[in-house]
Amino acid sequence: MNQDILDWILLLGRWLHITVAVAWIGTSIFFMWLDRTLEFNGASQKPGHVGELWMVHGGGFYHVEKLLMGPTKVPEYLHWFKWESYWTWMSGAFLLALIFYTGGGTFLLDSTVSGINFWQAAGIGIGSILISWLFYDFVWERELTRRTPWIGHFLTLAWLAGMSYFLCHTLSGRAAYIHIGAMLGSWMTANVFLRIIPRQIKMVEASKKGEPVNQEWGKNAKNRSTHNTYFTLPVIFLMISNHFPATYGHPLNWVILLVISAAGAAIREFFVVRVKKPTRAWRFAAVGISLILGVILFTRPGNGVVAAYSHDAVLPVAAIGSTSVLPAAASPPGPPGKASSGIHGSVRFEGDAPAPEKLQMPPDCKNPDGGDSYSNQIQIKDGMIKNVLVRVTKGFEGKTFTDIPSETVVLDQRGCLYVPRVVAARVGQKVEFLNSDSTIHNVRMISKNNPEFNEITPKKNDRITKIFAQPELFMQSRCNVHPWMGAYIAVMDHPYFGVSDANGEFVIPALPPGKYTFEAWHEVFGKQTQVVDIQGAGIVELRFTFKKQGQ
Repeated sequence: MNQDILDWILLLGRWLHITVAVAWIGTSIFFMWLDRTLEFNGASQKPGHVGELWMVHGGGFYHVEKLLMGPTKVPEYLHWFKWESYWTWMSGAFLLALIFYTGGGTFLLDSTVSGINFWQAAGIGIGSILISWLFYDFVWERELTRRTPWIGHFLTLAWLAGMSYFLCHTLSGRAAYIHIGAMLGSWMTANVFLRIIPRQIKMVEASKKGEPVNQEWGKNAKNRSTHNTYFTLPVIFLMISNHFPATYGHPLNWVILLVISAAGAAIREFFVVRVKKPTRAWRFAAVGISLILGVILFTRPGNGVVAAYSHDAVLPVAAIGSTSVLPAAASPPGPPGKASSGIHGSVRFEGDAPAPEKLQMPPDCKNPDGGDSYSNQIQIKDGMIKNVLVRVTKGFEGKTFTDIPSETVVLDQRGCLYVPRVVAARVGQKVEFLNSDSTIHNVRMISKNNPEFNEITPKKNDRITKIFAQPELFMQSRCNVHPWMGAYIAVMDHPYFGVSDANGEFVIPALPPGKYTFEAWHEVFGKQTQVVDIQGAGIVELRFTFKKQGQ
């Protein structure tokens, strides 16, 4: 499909979804407020009188009176509130399918979360929505939960918590949040389509025929409508959260989802009961605000779970053994052939190279170089492998290296890929995360030795600069907005390493005479080692060869 046409389809689809959702949510909120605000008029002579209300708007007065069906004759003209709900669900399902179930599931999958394939993820995503409705409806159609509602509330919340945990550990964080929102939204629309409207139709038909009206139908419909109003704010949060990776990109994203949803329901209670029960309303408002503030504090840098580093601080270098120091170059020499000493080498692939994985990019992720976009996980050109880290692992035990390079290592977000895929930096060296795209990205660092962080780069040329204090192989940098984006960062406590370029070549600074073990690592093909005995100054040539498993 033409990219410009797809852009317009997505734009118009979102426009429709938001418009009908505002209409539906607006009527839901209005009628809940109306029911809680009606005043019983003992002087009313109308049969079935429940309450009435006077309102002012648009230069006039509105007089609304609620009458029960049965005692009240069915009016000639009756307006039904249903299409707002149906169109919200249909437009939402359209956007869900177009964004998450096209392009091989680029937004649906995240290899750091689970190893499932597209069809498994699609089955889980769609199945979670359908099965969740069957469970929810089964619970609330039982006589037990009608008599003892707290049991139904407990089971519903337990299901929500279980599904949140499951989806956040199966799908990408962004997809998990949207699917929980779709689950709740489907409950709301199915409540209208399968329970509220059918039962109200039965009541209207019975009233037209002069037959007794089963008021239990009305109570059940009202109960489902009440559920819908408490789902409203959590669903709105989930639908807009895809713009804020600090939520769905957090390591405990499922906890944040549940806490924010609880806060939304508590705040909704405030608006529902504030007229008749102001004390209760303010208590729930305090609970909702406290939960939101708790999430803000929980996700802020420096809490031990997500932490940012100083952008300019010079951090001490960790010592290794004794204090003797080897002379070392501050950075690797130039390309092979231009230096008189050092370790020069190449990494070759033997056999049939795997075909590059084509990515179906969204409209805001066009390849800056033109043409199609491909995953940069495996990059092989003329039999040579890019992004292989080669480092010395043995041979200078008991040595400390204090010569921190002044150069900044740059990891670019370009064409919705991290470029390069693998970078290496020294402990204490500056690492810059650059957004070269005209779209939002985030940098979520997955680490063991260094504190993790999750920060956004919302616009083109935004930069985040970090300094890592501990050696680590490997940290992973992810973009949760675009879950296929990933890169590896090696933080080294010595200068004897290199990463192979597009020609499969690497350079490592010169080493003094001695026996050394070199390791070559690739994220897909694994690692190899070689032991080299360096006799003196000059160029040492290394060759590593990888091949596909089974070849």
